Amino acid sequence: MRKPIRSTLEELINENKKELLNDPSAIEKIEEKLDDRKAKEVYVSDSQEKE
Repeated sequence: MRKPIRSTLEELINENKKELLNDPSAIEKIEEKLDDRKAKEVYVSDSQEKE
């Protein structure tokens, strides 16, 4: 029995990038998550400065 061919981490990352670039809805979800995360960071840093 042959061993399955293993992909390197770099190959897997490149495959994922290609898939994401061809999927506009996935890109939109990622952008929303990044926007939310950035908004939370700004909110947290603003409230810490006020204290």
